[in-house]
Amino acid sequence: MESAIFGLIGVVVGSALTLAREWWFQRRKEKKDADYLAIQVVYQLERYIVGCAEVVGDDGLCEGQPDQDGYSRIQVQAPKFDPDALKVEWKSLPTDLLYEVFDLPRQAEAAQQKVNHAFDYSDPPDYCDGFEERQYEYASLGVAASQLVTRLRQHANLPGSYYGSWNPVAFMQEQQARIHERRVGRRARQSSTGLF
Repeated sequence: MESAIFGLIGVVVGSALTLAREWWFQRRKEKKDADYLAIQVVYQLERYIVGCAEVVGDDGLCEGQPDQDGYSRIQVQAPKFDPDALKVEWKSLPTDLLYEVFDLPRQAEAAQQKVNHAFDYSDPPDYCDGFEERQYEYASLGVAASQLVTRLRQHANLPGSYYGSWNPVAFMQEQQARIHERRVGRRARQSSTGLF
């Protein structure tokens, strides 16, 4: 009888150890998957941020000059961020971060619609309103992507971003503030003259 009890205890302890080992290996795999995902997404988003900053710096002029017809033209193509193209284990990311990652392309589509609308109603040859809206919207997208990168880095305990001597996020924030100030000034002038 005593040997049966010891045998039963051995089976229970053995099963518990096997379950604990499997749980430990699964947790370790999930952590590695989450870290790999964060690294991949952060890398792609940082490229996207730099692309947004390049768009913000695009005033439609090539080396300070309009095209041969005297028109301002888009010089920098809008960056793309496609999370579906990444081959990672998405389930390893917390739901709120996962939502933000997959929501960024939707935000970019909405921003591009605003930009298209602004260009439709902007006056040639310089298309000032269109370029201003494009700069503002892509600054907003770049800053939002930067905030998402910060959260992903914190989630995976990755070191902070390093851009060198030129910080695209600070550049976009400065440009966004300048555009906002110009818009507030225009609205104030329009309301004082009775024009809307």
